[in-house]
Amino acid sequence: MDAVFPAAAFLIVLLGTQRSLGLGFVTLIGAGYFNGIIRANYLGIFTTFMFDCAVLGLYVGCLIFPRGNDHAGIGVANKWTVVLIGWPLILSLLPVNDFLIQLVALRATVWFLPVMLIAIRLTSADLATLARGLALLNLIALAVGIYIYFNGVQSLYPENAVTQIIYLSKDVAGHDYYRIPATFLSAHAYGGAMLFTLPFLLDRAFGSGVQTFDRSLAVVGIVAAIVGILMCAARQPIVTFSIATLITWACTRFNPMVGLVAIGLVVAGVVFSLADERLQRASNLEDTEAVSERVSGSANDSFLELIVEHPTGAGMGSSVGTSIPFFLSNRAPEAVGLENEFCRILIDQGWIGLAAWLAFLVWLLSKPPALKLQARWGLGVVLMYALTLTNWATSFIGTGTLSAIPMSTLLLLQMGVLIRVRETNTPKLATSSFGGSN
Repeated sequence: MDAVFPAAAFLIVLLGTQRSLGLGFVTLIGAGYFNGIIRANYLGIFTTFMFDCAVLGLYVGCLIFPRGNDHAGIGVANKWTVVLIGWPLILSLLPVNDFLIQLVALRATVWFLPVMLIAIRLTSADLATLARGLALLNLIALAVGIYIYFNGVQSLYPENAVTQIIYLSKDVAGHDYYRIPATFLSAHAYGGAMLFTLPFLLDRAFGSGVQTFDRSLAVVGIVAAIVGILMCAARQPIVTFSIATLITWACTRFNPMVGLVAIGLVVAGVVFSLADERLQRASNLEDTEAVSERVSGSANDSFLELIVEHPTGAGMGSSVGTSIPFFLSNRAPEAVGLENEFCRILIDQGWIGLAAWLAFLVWLLSKPPALKLQARWGLGVVLMYALTLTNWATSFIGTGTLSAIPMSTLLLLQMGVLIRVRETNTPKLATSSFGGSN
């Protein structure tokens, strides 16, 4: 029975990609939205790889039904992708750990990376389709979140090996309530997904030439995202959004319109949070001792020691933060490292892998958007840059940057758009990607 889900995910995404690249991404991200609740209720080997099959559907669809004639940025991105994928592939062939564990680590490191190359081909029509789809998906997630809010996580999530993190997160309103996962496998996955939909939705809500229906739908999707970020009771999405908002405002030379949008979003969040104590978990960020302990657990002097001790890594799948499926847990080696995404890359790939990722990120993020809101830098793209920068800059606290479902796909999608804008660097992008009249 559980084999039906990955097969259906592959087919739906493949058919969506046949229609348009935008619809292909909508169906792919939709599979990510429902991946958690399906895996929780249909525990099995096949459902574990449901989202992977959806990604495969996108890749096969792009090979069979190629889209886009504008190849700006693809050549440069191809070179980076070859390095970022090629080195872990070579390491996965070395018999250091169990072969299946090394494949799992490879999946978490490189399987989603081609999304960047595909995202470079997105057109204005694709992005309009994507924004509509994300708004609808956010509303569905919010509806499920509200249901869980009133009926408890037990109403939709059985307690098993996949849902352990949900049942370990009873720390809301004095440890009386669980965090809300909506349709996802954790509250962080829910909040992270909502956060990374905002660039697409804000671009439609405040962009020029957008039809009234699309603008209204985008606003509703933004509201659903804000409520979801508060309802999930995870603090990291709020911190990331706060930092990214400041970066966005600075990139626009403190444009007053952008400032008003930011203030409006903050006010909306405060108003919603005042309605119930369960929406106010982020307020305990003022507990500096707890925050400092959390940071020191992920980034401390031990990272420097690990760099010296593991110049070639410890083998694919050896790092802390590698998500090992429950049915392979008996094959997993003893975890090495810290709860730190850069440390995970170091332990799996050594100095070469870590250097390659740092070089790529410096290349991508060293050219920030223009200081003014010019045509080629719409609000959505500026926020994409800010979120990407903030997310990677804070990846030393926690893991999952490249393996979270579907947040990693949304992140890589936005990185692909940034590559396109970075390499094109002409006002034409306003009519070929962001902006336009679709």
